[in-house]
Amino acid sequence: MATKSMFTEDEWHSLQWAVTDTMAYLSMADHGFWDAFKEATAAAKFMAAAKSDTASPLIHDLAGDIKMGRDKAVSHDMADVSGEVAARVREAAGIVAAKAPEDLAAFRSFILGVAQTTAEAAKGVNEDEAAALENLRAALG
Repeated sequence: MATKSMFTEDEWHSLQWAVTDTMAYLSMADHGFWDAFKEATAAAKFMAAAKSDTASPLIHDLAGDIKMGRDKAVSHDMADVSGEVAARVREAAGIVAAKAPEDLAAFRSFILGVAQTTAEAAKGVNEDEAAALENLRAALG
């Protein structure tokens, strides 16, 4: 099973950005200002639980090493973000598949769990969030 030490710095950043971009993507799909706080809190709780409850050292390391911030490589314009985040998530899954194929299912589950938790946090899953979730599922294969 993989740990952070098995990845280069650039690869690890790609994994981190896949998580934070997923949260931002789902948050952008729900346009409420106060909802963003609920979504961020729910995602943080999900990651804390994942860190303590997972059997995967990779997910433990990743959940404990997420740095919140704006990903300058992603436009954060809803017209473009769908494809950009899907590409980032697909890239990260490819890194995990190449370096730690035994952890790919856990990585996919973690990304989709973060996404689902973020989507459900405020008022349930709206139509835009449902489309974003489907886009991420497709990106993860």
